[in-house]
Amino acid sequence: MRIASAITARCAKSGGAETGIDFSVLGIEKNINSALTEAIKIKWPLKTWAILCEVLWDTKRIEMTERVAKHRLSNTRDYSVEELQAMLQSEDGLDFLAVLMADAQPKWWWWAKQVMTVASIKRRRAEDEQEILKLETSAPAETGARRRIKGALDANRNIKAAVDRAETALGFQRPDMAGRNADASSNGAGVSGRAVAPAKRAYAGRGR
Repeated sequence: MRIASAITARCAKSGGAETGIDFSVLGIEKNINSALTEAIKIKWPLKTWAILCEVLWDTKRIEMTERVAKHRLSNTRDYSVEELQAMLQSEDGLDFLAVLMADAQPKWWWWAKQVMTVASIKRRRAEDEQEILKLETSAPAETGARRRIKGALDANRNIKAAVDRAETALGFQRPDMAGRNADASSNGAGVSGRAVAPAKRAYAGRGR
């Protein structure tokens, strides 16, 4: 569980999920419109208005003029619900979701961030292993060099084992949304039943 704790700490230090953007520069005090605008400008610093129009059109066939896009990006007009939906449904939706979530920490979002962090670590570890293997094939036959490369490979494989354990632990921690919905439905029915029964009894009593 120490690895899971380390992953949690890693996420806490980042400004959002493992999405490729450093959201710490956005600040959670900003309103959602300005935070989204800054995220968009970080992602697409050149011809931002044109790319925004393209994303909205490609995702939801929303037509946005240059004038409207520049109003959005200057924060003089808020994004509409349909535009927000299009951004979330685009290929870059995860980045926008991280902005919208800000500092909220529902269980499902906490779990999703851990899963994304583990995936990112696994990807980097695999890349590191390939680089080490390239060194192994090109390194001189000198014993010390071979020993250092073997040590690096062993350390990399230890990381893999630790990440695999963390991934398994996260599998057990996955939020049971289906079960929660079922419980809510059951509780709602129970409350309704308890509320109706006394009312019927009271009415019957007055009738007698």
